[in-house]
Amino acid sequence: MSVKRLSICCALPLLIGLSACQTVGPDYVAPKFDLVGAYTPPVPVIAANQADHGRWWESTSDPVLRDLIALGLANNLDLRIAASRIEEARAVARGVSGANGIEVGASVNGDAERGTSSRERGDQTTDLGFGAGIDFSWTADVWGGQQREDEVALADYLEQVYLREDVYLTVIADIVRNYIELRGTQKRQELLRSSLDLQRQTSNIVQVRMQTGLASELDLSRARAEVSDIEATLPTLQTDIDRSINAIAILLGAQPGTYRDRLVDVQPLPEFDSAPPIGIPADLLRRRPDVRAAELSLISATSEIGVQTADLYPELTLDGSLALGATGYGSGPIVRTAMAAIGAVIDATLYDGGARQADIDVAEQQAQQAFYSYQQTLLVAIQDVESAIYGYVGAVQQRDSLISSVRYHRQAFEQSRVRYVQGLSNFLDVLDSQRTLTQSQQDLADAETDLELETINLYSAVGLSVEDVERYADKAGIDMNNG
Repeated sequence: MSVKRLSICCALPLLIGLSACQTVGPDYVAPKFDLVGAYTPPVPVIAANQADHGRWWESTSDPVLRDLIALGLANNLDLRIAASRIEEARAVARGVSGANGIEVGASVNGDAERGTSSRERGDQTTDLGFGAGIDFSWTADVWGGQQREDEVALADYLEQVYLREDVYLTVIADIVRNYIELRGTQKRQELLRSSLDLQRQTSNIVQVRMQTGLASELDLSRARAEVSDIEATLPTLQTDIDRSINAIAILLGAQPGTYRDRLVDVQPLPEFDSAPPIGIPADLLRRRPDVRAAELSLISATSEIGVQTADLYPELTLDGSLALGATGYGSGPIVRTAMAAIGAVIDATLYDGGARQADIDVAEQQAQQAFYSYQQTLLVAIQDVESAIYGYVGAVQQRDSLISSVRYHRQAFEQSRVRYVQGLSNFLDVLDSQRTLTQSQQDLADAETDLELETINLYSAVGLSVEDVERYADKAGIDMNNG
């Protein structure tokens, strides 16, 4: 390390001249990707009201679900962690800004001594001393390295803001998905119990007919076996219900089973008053929290190149001090002193074996990785939207087909049972038609649940709008002006 001190008369003109230099390192330019402009497949609309899809969960009329979402947003631990990371990044940004400013120090000292001036007279004298000083140091941002450090800290801070919003959306979607799965399983359980009652009625009919010689013992065994098969399925559904209840409790930051009393009663699937957003321009996908966070990571990595590049050049520091003092000896006058000094130091590394250039190379590669990550995140976002759209379309078609299927299978079962009672068909026809009806009812319940889940996937794929992020930021006192 070679350090050379310059006099103030030559350092200040040098400082002024160097401050006019351009900031080193590349300036961030938003990447241009060849993306499809919009996604517009023919999609049936599930609701007439095109509400704000950015906050689709607020359109549900299900009071239980609304309460669960509110509890989750207040108590979810992942959200609390994300909020803490925002505060951490905010503190780092303040620290970087403060470190790049003027540093000021102060000192105070004093002393007093009492003694005798001569042996003969024995006069008492007091020697007094007092001193105070202020010193400051300021490193000039000659090459723009400090500016790049501020850019890195700000980008890292805003990245955490958007990552929090991504967690925010994920928590809501997970709560809704588990709630839908819970209500869907409860619906299947209810249908299966109805089928069980129906099968027991059929078994009773077979038993009566066997007593009159119109049915065989084999028919009765088959009927009773079908009852047992349905009974064996019910515990599995109850297990799925318990798991959904426990999963919801964890999302709400509570112990498993905490909200069981609110959820055990069978309720229909929740409805949403807003239609899923179809035909989303690709540019809007950039506004997804995860996409925006990935871009801010790229911004941070780009600015870091400038931080490392600035280390290649000399550092100019301006130092100054002001000292005040007062002394008094015996009965003499108090002497007051004042002294000021200012100077500049240039700190330059003449040789480091290529270490700083290596740091620049590392920063450049990390920026390249951030670029690829940003591109990958955007492509995944597009994939999410496309998959959600076609998943939704397929779920609508499947549900509509199964509605007709259940209607026809119910007619077939009723006809087969009547024919069996009349002696026009055997019991196997009744058993087969009842099995088919039960299965089609279960399939329809699954399809209705899948449609709700695909709808949520579509909402989630589009993400939260920038307006919603800014709304949160304003409420939390977060500055988004440079975001």
